[in-house]
Amino acid sequence: MHCLGASEGWGHGVNSESRSRGKCGDEQREREDVAACGDGGILYWGELVRASGGARARGGGKHKDLRWAPPNVEAPLPAGLGIVPCFLSSVLEQAGAHAVELAATLEKFTAQEEIRYEKLEQNGSVEEVDESVFDYTFGFEKRGGGRASQEYRTPTRGGHAFPASSQDTGEAALALIFLPSMQTDYEMRCEGVNKWNGQLAYVIHFEQRKDKPVRTLQFRSERGVYPVMLRGRAWISMEYEQVLHLETNMVDAIPAYKLRRNAIAVDYGPVQIYSQKMELWLPKSIEAYWEYDNYRVILVHTFTNFRVFSVETEEKVKLPNMP
Repeated sequence: MHCLGASEGWGHGVNSESRSRGKCGDEQREREDVAACGDGGILYWGELVRASGGARARGGGKHKDLRWAPPNVEAPLPAGLGIVPCFLSSVLEQAGAHAVELAATLEKFTAQEEIRYEKLEQNGSVEEVDESVFDYTFGFEKRGGGRASQEYRTPTRGGHAFPASSQDTGEAALALIFLPSMQTDYEMRCEGVNKWNGQLAYVIHFEQRKDKPVRTLQFRSERGVYPVMLRGRAWISMEYEQVLHLETNMVDAIPAYKLRRNAIAVDYGPVQIYSQKMELWLPKSIEAYWEYDNYRVILVHTFTNFRVFSVETEEKVKLPNMP
């Protein structure tokens, strides 16, 4: 991986177990790292999966087709509530404080993650489908003078790993764009007050500044490293001052990868941990859309059955009482 910035940074990755399982013996696919990191930034890391030349479907007809609906962060918003003021500096200050909390919270939980995958031809017909459920854990590790995030996925009983299950990793942490040390990488403006799932929210538009190094996302392969500029929108709750929903688009296509566009949508919300009598603000679902010259890919991640990781880990390693 190539990281921008020399001081304490952020990154995203997958553990070696997930990567080896994801290969599935297919030597015909060209696998390319997607990486980004930097001083105070986040690293969104994944793998671009080339067409394998052979469809592989699972589910015996039980698979429910996904809908190609990538978010467009430049699309007009529904009519908002113009009478409600939006003070950008105050909104960003509170969002920054909660982003710091999120950076710590991401390491505190495990969950079950359902991944649904669909590969489409450009005419919309389905070429490949797959889905499975994984035990999911997120954590940060020190790497190269910074911090890299790791996502660990183990198929649950009856589940299976498949190549696309490791294609996109790190989107759960995209709200860390609002870390105080990251906000200056972006031009941010308030587009007003609107609703998300019935909740009043400030809508913040952000776009990578051209006079700043790209620290959020890079695509890297043997052919070179491609910094990727992002633009997006975030719906920040007026009541909780937390990110409810976040969407990103790549600013430019990457012809070297034959990648026309990539769009991400992440939903966040409160999660009750009843055994510990606590509430955490965590990612609930992620939708990722990849459009190549000849095909499209949809990946939908849904998180359920949240548990506190640190406490349960301590319980598992506790030694039995000596007789």
